[in-house]
Amino acid sequence: MSASCICACSIARLIHGKLDMEIVLNATLAGGVIIGGCVDMLVDPFAAIIVGGVGGIISAIGFAYLTGALKKTIGLHDT
Repeated sequence: MSASCICACSIARLIHGKLDMEIVLNATLAGGVIIGGCVDMLVDPFAAIIVGGVGGIISAIGFAYLTGALKKTIGLHDT
């Protein structure tokens, strides 16, 4: 979960130029879900860090770009 939080902070800085807490919160939650789903299969801590980091990056990019696109196209607002 810490890896997803750190990756989300860096992605938010790259995209918006500042720290966006909505992106960080969603990515941290996504990292927890990903790790919770595969925790029994991972035996190496490095693999858990990589999986959490990738989950945080995917979630941060998806939230940053898909939220605006969905709101424009179909009027969906993510609460």
